[in-house]
Amino acid sequence: MPVLLIAVILGVGIISGLVPIRALGQEPGSDVGRVDTSPTGWIEKMFGGGNPISGGPLNVLVVGVDTRQEDPEMGSRTDTIMLVQVVPKTGDVKLLSVPRDLLVEVEPGVEDRINAAYNYGGIDETVEAMENYTDVPIDHYAVVDFKGFREVIGVIGGVKVDVGEDQFPEKWHMGEGVERLGGRKALFYARYRGTQGGDLDRMQRQRELVAALRSKALKWNIVEKLPAAMKVMNENVQTDLGIDGAVSLGQVLIRRGKHAEVTSEQLKGEPKTLPDGAEVLVPDEDANQAILDKFRH
Repeated sequence: MPVLLIAVILGVGIISGLVPIRALGQEPGSDVGRVDTSPTGWIEKMFGGGNPISGGPLNVLVVGVDTRQEDPEMGSRTDTIMLVQVVPKTGDVKLLSVPRDLLVEVEPGVEDRINAAYNYGGIDETVEAMENYTDVPIDHYAVVDFKGFREVIGVIGGVKVDVGEDQFPEKWHMGEGVERLGGRKALFYARYRGTQGGDLDRMQRQRELVAALRSKALKWNIVEKLPAAMKVMNENVQTDLGIDGAVSLGQVLIRRGKHAEVTSEQLKGEPKTLPDGAEVLVPDEDANQAILDKFRH
């Protein structure tokens, strides 16, 4: 979920001259990913030419993974799947939530819930399954461990979201209306499925949380929290969005700031129990194709 946060934090930090190369995952003295760290170089990179995503929309698949350390045989479970599309010309952001139980082809001739693709072949299999079903090219991915998600929310001082009224178990002390949630409560907010709408409500909350993260990251006082936030993300986020891509994405989001539009959609399906007892969502193809057309260019 925090791919926008990653990009904007990188962008703000680089402009401010506060993010050293080692914070971007590079060892001192390494030639890999070496960049011009002079103020002029960074300004040209952020606001000059050479933007590697200037051609068209950038699609990033964000996967939230629950790593069960107490049961290694269970591996990692894909709990959240979201496509984030950023339109460079406008800075607009489109979010597409994918129900984890959506029945798709995860391997040639093999249908299963889309969240099972991660266990079949990791992020590569998940990207392939997503592209095959949606016909939307995935440019980059970000795999976020929930432990890291919780920690980075805490590091940046929490986020404000509308938690509604009486939607969560009383023992969580979520409050009512607009509340500032720390890392632990933000994770509860993002993962809870106990409301009447179940997974649909949960996906809506996740998109609201992404929008809140984006607003938080665009505040300039975030720079003082950069070192700690970068450390947490470096340890808990697996992504192929390199320095150039993150800087360019940060450039787009910072330039447009709060004037950019954030819209959201979610794929639809009908509940069904398979002969083996598995509960899945059979895709509503007519509705989903109309939704996906908005992400195809």
